[in-house]
Amino acid sequence: MNLAFRLAELADENGWSGRTAYQAGDVAVSYAELYAGSARCAGGLAAHGVKAGDRVLLLLPDSVELVQAVLGTIRLGAVAIPVNTLIHEAAIRRAVETASPFLTIAEPGTPGLEQVSPVTPEQLLDHEPATEYAAARADTPAFAFFTSGTTGTPRLCFHTHGDPEVYDQAIGSVVDLTPEDVTLSVSRMYFSYGFGNSILLPLLRGGSTVLSRERLTEAEALKLITRHQVSVLYGQPSFYARLLQHPFAEALRGLKLALVAGEPLPDSVETTLRETLGNRFLNIFGTTEIGHALIANTLSSQRDGTIGRILPPYRMRVVDQQRREVAAGVEGKLEVRGPTIAPGVARGSDTPRRTPDDWYVTGDAATVDPDGFVRLHGRLDDIEIVGGQNVHPAEIEDLLVSHPAVRAAGVCSVRRESSTTSLRAHVELDEGAEPDQVIAEIGSLTKKNLSWFEIPEDIIVVESLPRTPVGKLDRRALRTLAAVR
Repeated sequence: MNLAFRLAELADENGWSGRTAYQAGDVAVSYAELYAGSARCAGGLAAHGVKAGDRVLLLLPDSVELVQAVLGTIRLGAVAIPVNTLIHEAAIRRAVETASPFLTIAEPGTPGLEQVSPVTPEQLLDHEPATEYAAARADTPAFAFFTSGTTGTPRLCFHTHGDPEVYDQAIGSVVDLTPEDVTLSVSRMYFSYGFGNSILLPLLRGGSTVLSRERLTEAEALKLITRHQVSVLYGQPSFYARLLQHPFAEALRGLKLALVAGEPLPDSVETTLRETLGNRFLNIFGTTEIGHALIANTLSSQRDGTIGRILPPYRMRVVDQQRREVAAGVEGKLEVRGPTIAPGVARGSDTPRRTPDDWYVTGDAATVDPDGFVRLHGRLDDIEIVGGQNVHPAEIEDLLVSHPAVRAAGVCSVRRESSTTSLRAHVELDEGAEPDQVIAEIGSLTKKNLSWFEIPEDIIVVESLPRTPVGKLDRRALRTLAAVR
């Protein structure tokens, strides 16, 4: 069944048509208005020649227009590919080249589109609405995302018309949205996590979503939470860390749920979130290849220091180098299996890959407790070797940010003039912190808590750590920074 048809059908069947689907600034858009706009978008896309199987690149900020363009694209049986509008124009050109779209939708003046002829959302909406939905099966591609590119060239992961029902069965059952819930996602819709948070999960359950065209600051997020009585907040650990330091962080106490994903959660941030929200704070795990979360803590089953347990219908295991499953408590590679897993392809024109019956290597080092709770120890490709020992930078970074003046940290290995290799730490400090004092205190902290090969040889204060467009620490850029220094 066509996903766009299914979503519109749910609104009709459940009486949601008059309810607010999206709040964008001062404008509230009902479910009926949302789907009427998506039908006009579909009519506009069809007028430009878009047909089933075509790829449509969406270079739009988080907005109702983006949601309508996504739904209009899917309605025609084409594939919607949202792309970050804030990346460098050279990266936009690469995204266009990689995706090879039939059509690009963008706002006027968007850089990096000199070689294409983009259309605007307004041009699409100024058409007669489409009256039909393209035929689609559960395995027909519907939308795609670029991987973050933290460890290599970004790839395109294609997901299908049937995948959202699986997300709803898995993470949807954890969040358990109702039509009374109001969602706010710090993660943007060009990221699979944000796409699910702001489009798929709420539209499947009749909830309302608050949108911000601009990337959210901590102050703006708290303002929106208070103004719209947000009940469910999604974000990354680094954002929560800054949010908790804001003078008005008490607004978080009104949340029904606060979910965190996207990168390892420092113990200090988890502790503060737990003090603020109790069991309403949930650490979860997913990847672009999976489409959303498949491992999660829940309201009834949670454990600090873990990302939770596997969610049906997914499966997981931790294996050694020979891909043999290891015992509980033994560190190995995390592998997952399930119906939505889509390893990326190099180009949009490539045949989308699906591996529902194969184990997918996530690239994460993990252990599993005897009762199934999963602990992450960092990315396997982030492992540094110091003194012949494997070192997980994320675990050292967790310790560094436990210092009250350290906002964020990044650790990598450096080849010294003596030809030896040791670690270097880069830290962002809170405003007003005294660098020399903090560095001295961090040095004492690491010597007290770490093995000799895990202790950074030097600590560099930086204004900001390099991050990818989705807000993750960019470890390749960090290593480059360390080499230059």
